[in-house]
Amino acid sequence: MLFIDQSTMSIKFREEPCGELELKAGGLQVLRKAHKPGIPHKDEPKMAFSAEPLRSLAGRGCWFEMRVDALAGGEMCPMGLGFTATDPGTLKGTEEEPIKLPGSAANLPKSYVCGYLRSMYWNGEQIEVDNVFGKLKPAKTFTIGALATVTGGLELFINRRLVLSYSPEDLLNRIDLEQPLWAVLDCAGGLKKGCLIPDSLPPTPEEASAPEDDEATPDQPEGAEEGEETAEGEPSEG
Repeated sequence: MLFIDQSTMSIKFREEPCGELELKAGGLQVLRKAHKPGIPHKDEPKMAFSAEPLRSLAGRGCWFEMRVDALAGGEMCPMGLGFTATDPGTLKGTEEEPIKLPGSAANLPKSYVCGYLRSMYWNGEQIEVDNVFGKLKPAKTFTIGALATVTGGLELFINRRLVLSYSPEDLLNRIDLEQPLWAVLDCAGGLKKGCLIPDSLPPTPEEASAPEDDEATPDQPEGAEEGEETAEGEPSEG
C-alpha cells in the first residue's frame, strides 16, 4: 500500500490575486462579498487560487476538496472549480500597472474548470456536460473535490461520490501534470461560503461508487467556524 505523508498535502487560498472575496481561518475559508453596484455580474471577478501549486499524488494526480456551507438560493450555477497552469502570481500586476482578473475562471488561460451550468471549460473550449449538482438537497452542507488524473483528465466528486469524469481524446490537449497546477475556485455563481479541507486525499474507488447517504453530513474543517455571517451580512446556513 502506498503511504502518503498527509502533512505535505495542506492547502490554503492565496491573498493576492483574489476576486471580490474575503478569506478567513488562515486562508482556508472563503466568503463572497456583496456585489458592487454599477459593475455587471459577469465582469466582477470572484475567484480564488491556492497559495502554492498542488502536489501530485503518486498514482492518483492533483487533488483538492472543500466543504460548501452556504449557497445563494435560486442560483442555477453554484460555482466553478478546477485547475489552472497559469501562475496566479503573474496575475497580480503592480501598483503602476495593475492587472484585472477576468470575470470568470473559464477565461483564464491554460485552465480546466467545471461546475458551471451543464458546462466545463477546457483550456478555453466550452464542453457540454450533465448537471453535476442535480441531486443536491436545498440548504444542506456538502463537500466537493476535483482530481486532475494521471492520464490528464478531470474528475469531480460530490460528498466523495464520482459525479463527472472527462478526458479529451486528443492526447496533446490533456492536463500536463509535469507543469505546476494551482487550484482555482470561482464563486461567480451561488457559492457564498466554503472552506478548504486542507489534508484531504482523493476518494477510494469504494467511496467514489458508494450509494448516496442522505443522512451524512461532512465534518467541519479545523479552523472554520459554523454560523458566522457571510461577507454579505447574511447568516450562513448549517
